[in-house]
Amino acid sequence: MAFVHSKQGRVLVNDKHLSGRINGWTVAGERNLGETTTLLDDGARFIPGLRAGSINVTGLFDGEDGDIDETIQATDGALDGLLTTVLPDGFTIGKPAFIATSNLSSYTVESSVSDTVSLTVETTPNDGVDHGRVVHAHTAETATGNTATSVDNGASSLNGGVASLHVTAASGTTPSLTVKVQHSVDGNTFVDLITFSAATAAGSQRRTVAGTVNRYVRETHTISGTTPSFTYAAAFARR
Repeated sequence: MAFVHSKQGRVLVNDKHLSGRINGWTVAGERNLGETTTLLDDGARFIPGLRAGSINVTGLFDGEDGDIDETIQATDGALDGLLTTVLPDGFTIGKPAFIATSNLSSYTVESSVSDTVSLTVETTPNDGVDHGRVVHAHTAETATGNTATSVDNGASSLNGGVASLHVTAASGTTPSLTVKVQHSVDGNTFVDLITFSAATAAGSQRRTVAGTVNRYVRETHTISGTTPSFTYAAAFARR
């Protein structure tokens, strides 16, 4: 058994890698329950209902470009304004990833004469929090290709899935990046499962898919332009 130290965690929000400004996070997944208890039952009975959850972060306030404050203020009041992917054990392919599209519910900046200015951000996801795996580490790519390592689920699944893409940097002349999540029955022959819209600058996207997801998944990317470079991370969660 390999335990994970909190210092390994990484957090992506929209087009920002904010791990250098965040010092703590909390992910909660919930399922609302509907009670079905009747007079003939000896104990309470329930049926599963809607998915819910929360993603909250704590960090340091600096007020500069790329700060958490800037990211939050840019999305305040926007529906589904925050695409967040939390990676408890870093960016290695196959490591866990929590994915959620959220609305800002609380934002607090706190100061003490004896400490640094800190902030706390609380968000409420639409459609719950999905638990998946990293399919592309947060690294730069300059040419078309795919990840050499696929993620093995051990078996296929039937309920579709969710993918997140965070492009944190882009450069070159007319650069373009199209990222796909592919799946495979045998780990050798892959077909497209999810296709993100072409990215030409920093940004983020979330996509869903229904139906069967085969046992293996991987990321593939097509890059064009003159001296293009894209730094990004991608994750996929089965449902």
